Amino acid sequence: IGELYRKRLSVIESTTAFDQLMTEMLRELGDSHFSIASPAFNELMQNAWRGGETGMDLSVVGNRVIVHRVHFGGAAESAGIQAGHELVSVGGERVADLRKRISESGVFNNSIPYYLLEAVENRFFGAPGDKVSSRLKATRLASAKEITLELQTYRGRMSSQLGNLRESPMVLESRSLGSNVYYLRFDLWFPSLMEEMRSIIRSMDRGSHGLIIDIRGNPGGIGLMATGLAGMLVESEYEMGTMRLRQGHLNFNVYPQSGAFLGPVAILVDGNSISTSEIFAANMQETGRARLFGSRTAGAALPSFFKKLPNNYYLQMAIADYVTSHGNRIEQSGVTPDEVVALSPSKLRQGEDSVIDAARKWILRQYD
Repeated sequence: IGELYRKRLSVIESTTAFDQLMTEMLRELGDSHFSIASPAFNELMQNAWRGGETGMDLSVVGNRVIVHRVHFGGAAESAGIQAGHELVSVGGERVADLRKRISESGVFNNSIPYYLLEAVENRFFGAPGDKVSSRLKATRLASAKEITLELQTYRGRMSSQLGNLRESPMVLESRSLGSNVYYLRFDLWFPSLMEEMRSIIRSMDRGSHGLIIDIRGNPGGIGLMATGLAGMLVESEYEMGTMRLRQGHLNFNVYPQSGAFLGPVAILVDGNSISTSEIFAANMQETGRARLFGSRTAGAALPSFFKKLPNNYYLQMAIADYVTSHGNRIEQSGVTPDEVVALSPSKLRQGEDSVIDAARKWILRQYD
């Protein structure tokens, strides 16, 4: 491969053509975590986290960025933004143009929705009191309206610096959905959340009908946390899979824990459920311990790191390969839910989440 592409390099006449050649070469490997990110890609994440928040959560539906949740009393609610609205532009940049730039930057195709969401959210970064202009549509066919958000002070949970993971906001939410069905959502696999998640699951009484675990939009984190959460859902020890490195391997062993919940479990995933989220979801599905709802994951499960090159490009390199206990690779193919359910903007506008609703109905049917 090196010799083949080296010959083609001699006729390259532009930076754009060089970028395309490098991307094409690395895609010969067929894995997500091998990529060349050009300086243009670095410009997509231009802002640093400065403590301001919008009071809304975004999701990618198809090629569109949709308002998934609006927080009570937050900046988005004050500005009149509602769940189900489509974001057309932010800070004067069209979402469609951002997606095109990401697509041309050389990232793995399945990861484009993740980087799109990252780029859009990055343009809302600012200090409390900063104002960010945006344009949103109430429905797909409606005209976009200009809305200005005044960022509020973020008072939520923060992760701590851990290796290459920077300090960042993170969410852990739990609540009852009625009829003894419980809901748990977190957006980062981070060790400081583990004890609280254990407490939440242990607090579920024997009359609990089921548990919904929402890892949509969760890009991963610490891989072995998947075994810790799995241990709260099983009664027997088993191996979740193996991470193979250049030298040696790491077994993902699951050990059952006291107070485990053994009733029906539904797991919600989407195209931005990546890395550890995919490992956990694939295992729960493969063993039959849980039923998956939502849309197919990205197929980007490998651990990797970025190396800065002398020309200000970045090379992303995988450092291990993961196979499930059944010998299956998640990489590139992703995890397909048992029930494919699209997130419906129209349902969001009515205060309903179509994926949560499907999971809840399945749990209740187990008791009909």
